[in-house]
Amino acid sequence: MRSPIVALIAIALVTLVAGAASASQYPGRGDTGWVYAGKRECCNEAIALAQNESAMACRNIGGSPSQMRGGVQRRGFCNWESQRDDSGATLFRCYAEAAVWCR
Repeated sequence: MRSPIVALIAIALVTLVAGAASASQYPGRGDTGWVYAGKRECCNEAIALAQNESAMACRNIGGSPSQMRGGVQRRGFCNWESQRDDSGATLFRCYAEAAVWCR
């Protein structure tokens, strides 16, 4: 009885490892330019731009990008700068890097 269970577990592990080995990530970058938006919105936009670039790179090699889960905050890193215009309003410029899984 143990032998079939062990065999099934081994087959499942081999299948999972083979699937993971064929998946890869392609880095993408996003830059919003100077925008009148809050820091959070600016970073979310930069990360979304980076995710889209990563997904496009995946499609360009014939792959299929994975679905985004958990929102943009969980899928990239954002750096930002701020400055004030002549009227005192704050502008942000956000740079992000992100990578989506590609199969």
